[in-house]
Amino acid sequence: MIFFACVVCKATHCLLRLFNYGATSLPGALALKICPEVLGYAAKNVDIIAVTGTNGKTTSSRIVERALQNEGRSVCANRSGANLMPGITATLILNLRLFGGVKCESAVIECDEAACRLVLGKMKPRVLLVTNLFRDQLDRYGTVTRARDCIAEGLRTTPETVAAINADCPMAASIARLCKNRIVYYGLSEHGKHSVGSGEDDTCPVCGQRLGYKGISYASLGEFSCACGFKRKHPEFFAGSVLPDGSFVLHAREEKTLCAPALPGLYNVYNAVGAAAAAVTDGAALKNASDAARSFDCGFGRMESFPLGKCGAKMILIKNTAAADQTIAEVCREKDDKTLVLAVNDRIADGTDISWLDEADFGMLARRGGVKRACVCGDRAEDAKKRLERENIPCQSYKNYDKLIAYLAEEEDPVFILPTYTAMLELRARLVRKLGGKNFWE
Repeated sequence: MIFFACVVCKATHCLLRLFNYGATSLPGALALKICPEVLGYAAKNVDIIAVTGTNGKTTSSRIVERALQNEGRSVCANRSGANLMPGITATLILNLRLFGGVKCESAVIECDEAACRLVLGKMKPRVLLVTNLFRDQLDRYGTVTRARDCIAEGLRTTPETVAAINADCPMAASIARLCKNRIVYYGLSEHGKHSVGSGEDDTCPVCGQRLGYKGISYASLGEFSCACGFKRKHPEFFAGSVLPDGSFVLHAREEKTLCAPALPGLYNVYNAVGAAAAAVTDGAALKNASDAARSFDCGFGRMESFPLGKCGAKMILIKNTAAADQTIAEVCREKDDKTLVLAVNDRIADGTDISWLDEADFGMLARRGGVKRACVCGDRAEDAKKRLERENIPCQSYKNYDKLIAYLAEEEDPVFILPTYTAMLELRARLVRKLGGKNFWE
């Protein structure tokens, strides 16, 4: 049955790609239907680093992938972002040779937080990188604690897996109390006194009391402690001397090297340090991990550039308060006048709860953003429009993506497109069709 499941997966993938479909999940779903144990079989003899967390999974995965390639390893990855069990299964089956053996010795697997409880025990990754845990898709999880518990449950099924955890994130750090796996912590060496429009709660994930902070980088990330004894652990991997351009000194136990991430923003400093922690724990050299942060291929929709308008456009995925606040801060760092596009859907993959729109600090755009024009689109365009208008940012609604693109093509100022996940896929597909570029699964 395993052999038949693999054949069906590979054949379905080839057929769908022939018609230019992504083929990211259906082949794996069919394989699992035929043989529920096929994922465990496909993961054998592959050195796997899994990446999970609320924000930064795709970027961190790309950095880890490049770090392993810098080591001379052959690497497969679910680059499309299909991070539930079917997508993960398809990726690992496609890495199998039909009559035995694997094509790539290593795999970097992005994994949804809730899916961790189902897939970690089957994949048995050598390392699991946990980026952070913020409030996100509460319609799925109920509370962020549920996402944490799913990760911890998955780790308990694979005690040999080393967990690389963000020491600055209270909810992520509390995973260590729920499993017996070896933990490697990473974070920043220094934190500011104020965060950028956090919108996050700061209660202790152990006892529920209010956390105290010596310093905060953003949202709930920082040097925290609680009266119950729960506090931030000193990280083995950390970023020191962070400069305004995002470059920093990457420390790893007794080693250190300069690191200059390809993408701006403090959240990408975290992504770079976390990816280095995971890669080095898996045996990569620190220099190769640092170089990877500078030279990796950025994920689709993550600071992705398009030749749109006179000055070009950047697309930056947003999906919750923490991500939106950091993205808005990056938009505001662009000193020139600019045009903003806010594209909001509320489908299952986005999260049907869009209350984060109210919590995110869109007022920052009005205070210092230099936004001359704003456009909204997507299923919840009117809600997005009302949110911006509350900040006295006038905007225009577009129900048709093609008309929006035609309008933006004449723009004189830089364009920043902030979409939710499914809106990103839709709008990006039309941009690629008109302007050229890679498919999202490439």
